[in-house]
Amino acid sequence: MRHMRRFIPIVGLAVAQLWPAGATAQSADHLELVALTTRSPGADSPANTIPFQAVVNYQLQSTSNGFLLLFLFENTSTSSTRQSSAQVPVQNGAGKATMNIDYALNPEVRSLTLMIALFKTEDKLLTWVSTTPIDLAPWPGRAAFDKAMAARLALDYAGAESYLSAAIQASPETGNYYYWRGDTRIYLNHYDAAIQDFSRSITLMPEDRASRVGRGISLLWKGDPEPAVADLTFAIDHSINPDRVTAFAYRARGTANATLIHSAQAITDYQAYLAILPDAPDRAEVEGWIEDLTRD
Repeated sequence: MRHMRRFIPIVGLAVAQLWPAGATAQSADHLELVALTTRSPGADSPANTIPFQAVVNYQLQSTSNGFLLLFLFENTSTSSTRQSSAQVPVQNGAGKATMNIDYALNPEVRSLTLMIALFKTEDKLLTWVSTTPIDLAPWPGRAAFDKAMAARLALDYAGAESYLSAAIQASPETGNYYYWRGDTRIYLNHYDAAIQDFSRSITLMPEDRASRVGRGISLLWKGDPEPAVADLTFAIDHSINPDRVTAFAYRARGTANATLIHSAQAITDYQAYLAILPDAPDRAEVEGWIEDLTRD
């Protein structure tokens, strides 16, 4: 009965606005930055590294061949501190290119600007496009968080716990990190520690129903069904439309009510769970629980 919250990777970095390209409106050479995201960090990547990936559409008309470079500008600097490791060659015509660059976080750097430039030769710039400055404030802990999610997928919950602890140390006011460490600690049977994490995530995100379900399940597995019912009921009552969080709350509350020998309430909860998730993989098992409770 482990609670699994659906993970929606938060790897997209929105480009709110693009600075105009360096070429004039009459120029046939053109660049358009269409996507800027972060890649999943490698297993050996430092925890403080942001691996950017940029996708650009290009139009090259003034010459037969050229190349693209990706540059980084820190804070308000007018000089690039980094450029991509290799030129990306392009041919005359239109196309799309993907460019990668890793950036190691620096506590003195508050913003980054990424620029992609199209060159004819080393000293002949044809056109360019750039992001507005990217605020790095939300980034502390993100690389460690991504590694934690990868570790969870590999069922390495001890490793995931370690990475999440690093993420929390870097960003102690990010409620989502506490949620995921609490969820991870359930798998490690560290229920008291999980309860502390969920309580912290609830403090930071008071309306987060998934955190209530997580704490309720932790309390249930610890052997405290009554406070578990309170948390699980909160998650159910604050559901506008029944979803998977609601379903898991009903399932867990059914077990809590069964433990408290509230058979009728447990049956109702289990039936609600199956009504929301008619294709639940444990349907036969839950139906067996309902049958057993009916006999009591």
